[in-house]
Amino acid sequence: MTAFSPLAGQPISSLAATTTQVVAKSTSFAVVGSATLLATGSGANAFRSLLASRQFVMADLFTITLAGTGQSLRYTNADRPIWFQGAYFDAFALEISGLKFKKSVGLTVDEQNVTLSATRDMLINGRPWFDEIANGLLDNAWIRRERVFAQDWNSTPAGSLILFEGIVSTIEALTSTRCELKVKSPLSLLNQPMPRNSWQVSCLHTLFDSGCTLSRAAFQATGQVGAGSTVQSINWSGATSGYYWQGTLQFTSGPNAGLTRTIKLATGTQLWLHLPLPWVPVTGDSFFAWPGCDKTYTTCKNRFNNTANNRSFPYIPAATISL
Repeated sequence: MTAFSPLAGQPISSLAATTTQVVAKSTSFAVVGSATLLATGSGANAFRSLLASRQFVMADLFTITLAGTGQSLRYTNADRPIWFQGAYFDAFALEISGLKFKKSVGLTVDEQNVTLSATRDMLINGRPWFDEIANGLLDNAWIRRERVFAQDWNSTPAGSLILFEGIVSTIEALTSTRCELKVKSPLSLLNQPMPRNSWQVSCLHTLFDSGCTLSRAAFQATGQVGAGSTVQSINWSGATSGYYWQGTLQFTSGPNAGLTRTIKLATGTQLWLHLPLPWVPVTGDSFFAWPGCDKTYTTCKNRFNNTANNRSFPYIPAATISL
């Protein structure tokens, strides 16, 4: 481990400062293992000795792992940056609160609130934080809160305690400077429909997945934004009616580069998007487009010639009302 990185002349925040009562509570759940201690061997003994001494400083660390790229973003609520286990936790960027330590009996899925705050000049991927969140930055992201302990701000941390970790489930509120999230514990991953396969009229596979076996690249089309396009409609001569319904559009250049949208409707000359773009596309911006699939046997046969892998059961009788 590496030591804390103190900033000269800055006071220790009230959050980082500890009292005897707070330390006593920390010692009780840390030593008995109600939460996860990140220290082993002699390091674990040093950690317990530090907590038992009731003389230490502490800070909370937040790690956000993005589902799409695997990128890890690290922040702390202390009043100074912190180095821990070779990683840098920023104190002057995103402000995070929430994810409390909680104990319960059984397999109830714990759900917690997280609040993120940032000014418009704080950027992620070159854009304001909350513009990126609106475009799916935190979809299925993993968030962990851990508390790190050390003898003082110039000492090597003795270890940390994981208070909560889970997966972003929903966005409850979003403004230009603030976001409220719901984060569920990993137990939510066990909430899967059973049995795995069911008898239904629509196909069980999703277009281009391993069961469908079709190559996404083989059906990829390249286009350019036509004049007069808006945040909700893209003018394109290749917008074949029906073919691109429920398909996907991904921008590769311009102000919306990297953003993906579901295609609601294709008219032959326009693609209508389910959700509007954050920025008006510029004429000539390039994009990729992929067709959609309504999961019917007819579409699988006529559009994709893939009935060998079709998992629909089109001859199941429709539900009727008995009189």
